[in-house]
Amino acid sequence: MRFSPLADSRLEILNLLDLPVWITDPDAVRIVWANRAAVALWRAEDVRELVNRDLAPSPTIRATLQQLRERVQTGERFGSERTIYPKGEAVRVHMSFKAFPLPDGRGGLLVEATPIRDAFDPEVVRAAEAVRYAPLVVTTHALDGSLLQANTLARTTFGNAFSFAGIFAEPAEGARVLAHVAGGEPFFEDVEVVTTEGTRWFSVAARPIPDAVTGKPGILVSAHDMTARIEAERAKDDLVSVVSHELRTPLTAIRGAIGLVVGGVAGKDPALQAELLQMASENVQRLGRLVDDLLDVRKLAAGSISLKLANVDLADVVQGAVELYAPAARAKEIEVETDVPAGMPVFVDPQRIQQVVLNFLSNAIKHSPVGEVVRVHARSIAEGFRVEVRDRGPGVPEAFRDKIFRRFSQADASSTRSIGGTGLGLYIAKTIVVMHGGRLGYENGKAGGAVFFFEVPARATD
Repeated sequence: MRFSPLADSRLEILNLLDLPVWITDPDAVRIVWANRAAVALWRAEDVRELVNRDLAPSPTIRATLQQLRERVQTGERFGSERTIYPKGEAVRVHMSFKAFPLPDGRGGLLVEATPIRDAFDPEVVRAAEAVRYAPLVVTTHALDGSLLQANTLARTTFGNAFSFAGIFAEPAEGARVLAHVAGGEPFFEDVEVVTTEGTRWFSVAARPIPDAVTGKPGILVSAHDMTARIEAERAKDDLVSVVSHELRTPLTAIRGAIGLVVGGVAGKDPALQAELLQMASENVQRLGRLVDDLLDVRKLAAGSISLKLANVDLADVVQGAVELYAPAARAKEIEVETDVPAGMPVFVDPQRIQQVVLNFLSNAIKHSPVGEVVRVHARSIAEGFRVEVRDRGPGVPEAFRDKIFRRFSQADASSTRSIGGTGLGLYIAKTIVVMHGGRLGYENGKAGGAVFFFEVPARATD
């Protein structure tokens, strides 16, 4: 039992009053003493039951009590209209707060409450509760930016103590906006803010209003998280940039090669003509792969892609992919070493699994220095079989690791990047492997480079 009524002679006379009076511990968020009128107001059997009652405080209530304690400890007398909920019943009261030292030296709150029966308006209570639990950050601030009140979502998003300017990722920007609003001008803008979960983008609306309690000028702020929308817009812009870049490069090569042939520059040199036409053919294939990737992404998003499953040896699928990519490896003077033993029976779509291996090989060769070695290794595991492709490139940057399997994600998404690609391959590959009941991932190699792997179940035997 935690019941331990305060032993203070000053409280005896308060017990004779018809005015409800109680003492609250802001840290524990509970009532530690109440007179008979307060016990009745809170619909309690006696003071013991009230003191032991679990008030189930929200973060907003907890922060508000602590804020009130700070205000009254400076000697300020503070009063406001509030709603309490004794046993779930809404009661509107006018509360007056004073400082009261608790036995252990901490600061408590002495609360005097006057029920507002005639002026009680249920709509006021509903409006207050709607703001309190709204899926929208709602706060009020003094003109210096200090916090006056915040709803539950605001406390969850920014913590129990924050200022208006302090939520901005750029402090100077926050100070500028605060001065702008304090000067009487509203503010509406998407800004980068610092939340309890890191930096996010919020659409913030701030306007000057009189404080409902003191009547002094204040600031009302409403805000909602726009991070997902802004990231989607950026992804769209990146898509346009990436696809434009990826289309322009092969088209330029095709146009140049065919133009030289048509213009007669190659003359009667069959070898030069064959080289130019081969260049055009390779770039046509590159365009085809880009279009195929875009179509695959659309099908995956719509859930309309299908697998043509067959009983195959995974070793044959992997070796076939290595042979297909051999010309690209030779062109960069990269050797592909394989350790892929036969006898790995699986029930998969061989073309789709080969697509995964080709994606790994493409990335490994693109990121490996000239003359390096790319290693392809396959082995049995408890759940089936694992295929790894290891390169000696720079590895996956730390900042890119959380995004590597997202659509259109690239470590360098600039239009001047030295390594091409749409950022779709790994997203498609991972989705294909998951559709087969497997998993796909990567590890940075201990000696440098990266190891990309996928695992698929072994074929069930009768």
